[in-house]
Amino acid sequence: MTKSVWVLIAVVALAGGSCNGCDHHPPGGMDLGAIDGDGGGDAAAGDGGVACVNDGQCALPATRCCAGVCVEAADCSTVVTSVSASVGFQNGGDFVTLKGAGFASGMKVYLGDGRAPVRVVDPATALIETPPGPVGPVDVKIVAGAATAILPHGFRYRSAGLEMMWQQKPLMKVRGEDPGLAVMQDGRVLVAGGTTVPDDPTMSLATAEIYDRAADSVSAVPSMMSTPRWHDSAITLLTGKVLVVGGACEIGVAGCASDAQSADLFDPTTNTFTPTAMKLQMPRDYTRAVLMVDGRVFISSGNDPSVEIYDPAADSFTLVAHAQLHTYGFVVRLRDGRVLLGGGDGGVTAAELFDPDTATFTPAGAMVQGRSMLTAHTLPDGHVAVIGGASMSAGGIVDPLASIGLFDPTTNTFALAPYQLATPRAWQASALVRDGTILVMGGYTMHAACDSSVASVEQIDPVAGKVSAFPSLPNTNTEWTAVTLLDGSVLGVGGGACGTTMALPDIDFLAGSPIQ
Repeated sequence: MTKSVWVLIAVVALAGGSCNGCDHHPPGGMDLGAIDGDGGGDAAAGDGGVACVNDGQCALPATRCCAGVCVEAADCSTVVTSVSASVGFQNGGDFVTLKGAGFASGMKVYLGDGRAPVRVVDPATALIETPPGPVGPVDVKIVAGAATAILPHGFRYRSAGLEMMWQQKPLMKVRGEDPGLAVMQDGRVLVAGGTTVPDDPTMSLATAEIYDRAADSVSAVPSMMSTPRWHDSAITLLTGKVLVVGGACEIGVAGCASDAQSADLFDPTTNTFTPTAMKLQMPRDYTRAVLMVDGRVFISSGNDPSVEIYDPAADSFTLVAHAQLHTYGFVVRLRDGRVLLGGGDGGVTAAELFDPDTATFTPAGAMVQGRSMLTAHTLPDGHVAVIGGASMSAGGIVDPLASIGLFDPTTNTFALAPYQLATPRAWQASALVRDGTILVMGGYTMHAACDSSVASVEQIDPVAGKVSAFPSLPNTNTEWTAVTLLDGSVLGVGGGACGTTMALPDIDFLAGSPIQ
């Protein structure tokens, strides 16, 4: 249905013309909270579309009046009728509840042309995590078996900025070198593992703590993980729990100070860890992991080219054969639902695509430059930015890069962006934020120099095609991890340059600016 038709329907409804007895909701998936500027929130039935009491009030023959809202569907047996919240940010990562009918396991959900991770709770309820998407209203489409239904303009992406003043918040323990970091569905952040001494897996931690944004506080998790972990991965599942994987080992699982085959689940309702019912199929260190669109988790590691898939429903891991090793590489989920992994130690330029629907790999085009110790993000327009990294390495910092690569998912090819960082960086942290830009923070900046970590921050604007200086961190930092919180704030944890004796004990925090 065209925008002009929906605008006409909205105008008639607001004028009290043909929609007798209907609630008057704004068109375009916009809820009233969004108009107020409070970020949306819970959308009642009908907030994501045109309200109705019968099919005659819906404009096209293909639309039906289901649960008080016009839906494009064959009938009301399989439909999505409400979205809560119906407004989210363009960087994605919001947790949204769908209501409707006919929901079933294996159902696919799309926000515009972006496919969302989904968990079907019951035939009338599903939970999704929003993919990144361009600012504006999008249709919400479900595909359940042979049935397809669309809630026109059922969700709206919006933008908001950041404050410019960095803050430091003390952790309860020093947690250097890439501890697992996960934003949970309740908005809190789990920080799992890490090491108190850089480059020393024997000093890794089995403990975790939680940053509570609402209370602005840090507290210890009362239970411990089953084993110490560093350079580990923490992924929030659509069940609400967090999966934590990755052992405390030198690269190649040499000199392990932990059980690198173990995995833990954190339950935010009890604040406790329990081991998964099944261990990983093989030991894993320097892990990279991402939530897939079917709710399972894709896990890659630095010690073996194979990958593993975690299924929360079965609480089990499945080994998937794969030939190319991506030590210190990257893994991201594309907007179309595929998983892209690439790069790695030794100047690896190879990249591959994993299709969760078929459980198969296909080659992607090679990166223009080999990269390891890099960061990567799927952008709202669907491209993937691969940032900085070491061009050639053997477990060390070799020729940090200033260049930025862009992957085009429509052609499956890489190209160099026409803009680049002012400072070459490897093993930096970065975060895609809700204004659609990427903050690139800290990192090593000089060849083979452990003392070259910096506090400088740069802001990549892929839409404007430029990179700008941003206020610096409170301290130099490297080998660390950052996330964007549900309220738009940015939080970074970890760090501690090689060759030093103490990792850094703080959270670096940047608040999201108030929504105008």
